[in-house]
Amino acid sequence: MIRVLIGVLWLCLQAGTAAAQQTTYTPYYSADTTQAYQLAVAHRTAIQAHLGAAKTGNSEYREHYKRIVRETSSEVYNAIRHSALLDAELNAMVQRVFRQIQQANPQVASARLVLTRNPQANAYAVGNGTVILNVGLLPGLENESQLAFVLCHELAHIQCRHMETSIQERLTTLHSREMRRQVRRIIQAEYNINSRMKDLVMGLSLDGSYHQRRHERQADSLGYVLLKRTTYEAPQAYRALELLDHIDEPVVKEPLELGRYFSCAEFPKTFEAAPARPQSIFTVKTPEKTVLQTTDTLKSHPDCAKRMRYLRELTAGQIAEGTQPVTPEFARLRSISRLEVVQSWFDTDCYDHALFDALQQLRSDPQNAYLRSMVLLSLYELQHYQLDHRFTEVVSNMSEHNPANFNQLLTVLYGLRTTEYKQLSACFAQLAPAPADDEFTLAARYAAAMLAADQPQATALRQQYQARFRAGRFTTLLFPAPAATGRKTR
Repeated sequence: MIRVLIGVLWLCLQAGTAAAQQTTYTPYYSADTTQAYQLAVAHRTAIQAHLGAAKTGNSEYREHYKRIVRETSSEVYNAIRHSALLDAELNAMVQRVFRQIQQANPQVASARLVLTRNPQANAYAVGNGTVILNVGLLPGLENESQLAFVLCHELAHIQCRHMETSIQERLTTLHSREMRRQVRRIIQAEYNINSRMKDLVMGLSLDGSYHQRRHERQADSLGYVLLKRTTYEAPQAYRALELLDHIDEPVVKEPLELGRYFSCAEFPKTFEAAPARPQSIFTVKTPEKTVLQTTDTLKSHPDCAKRMRYLRELTAGQIAEGTQPVTPEFARLRSISRLEVVQSWFDTDCYDHALFDALQQLRSDPQNAYLRSMVLLSLYELQHYQLDHRFTEVVSNMSEHNPANFNQLLTVLYGLRTTEYKQLSACFAQLAPAPADDEFTLAARYAAAMLAADQPQATALRQQYQARFRAGRFTTLLFPAPAATGRKTR
């Protein structure tokens, strides 16, 4: 009997564990922003107290320093106030890694990590001990050891007081007597004033970049030492740099399967695989890249290849190269962080990026209700801006620096007529109806009804949404008050 009970309990625990692992994640949202506001104020105050006032220099120097402190603290305040990611799962994961680093390195125990919803793959540190980690960085990593190195690198910047040193060096140069003499000579010159001033600014940029690269090398070195003191795998530092070297590339480089999603019997539209490259019979040589495209001369961070060579020497070849295995736990972190990236693009009115990332992820997760909802909501917003003649505010320009498949999407978007969004939405809905009944799906159904010009259905869905989600994340966007926002009622 006892064995039977134990068996039943074990099966229940297994079922509970499996259910927990399969829990559907939706991007973080809270109508109560008190916690983010208090956190932002605390960090702003800490930065201002840490940097203080300039103790040397003339009045102009001191005023310039004060402005830098004010701008720096305001930037951090805004980053936290408007995009702090305080969810119970993703934030908890990265905070756990950060605590393990601090426990192994007591000298950085006072530092604080803030995870933000910024989709850009980046992390940075402020001198008072604030480390900002953008959620956009997480999908590009493979394991916690690589994340730990990124955080150790930022903690090293704090330990080495790089921010304070950079401010002092820059202000000392700008307010020096020599700089004043150079500016005076240029202004008094009879010819080439603009070119001479440009050369002076370029020289300042090169000098600043040189010091930044020196700081990055120091941060890699000390960051590696901090990582070695933890239980994480130090050789993964090298692999982290390998990944950072290509962090801005899309997960899938193949052309988007636009025909699969947006072409159907009622709307047999043909989509180009990729924009055609311009060709000419007069082309006699391959276009040359500029110095800025082939070197790291003006980059704040040196090329990862250079950093990797230095780290290889530093570690005596003890490095991890190539693709690394991803644990189920970190795979979960990458998966939900990708969803946060989509939502962040959408919330910041970058509907082309939101649509692109959602379509990319649907390739491997075609039945994801959230991703399907974001496709419809993005189409709805794109049509709205096109009708308002503000399309270029929310759609990027075509560029050779964009991934080819992103340019492919831009080509399609710029070629769409406002009447075609109805057909795109209808074809997309035919592929597989969304089975979920959450806030995102309900909002997407409203968007689809509006695109189809089905006003009775849209009105019913609006009433249903407002009844179920009084303080929902889409309330202001989908149902704005004209007097408050200036946007016309939809």
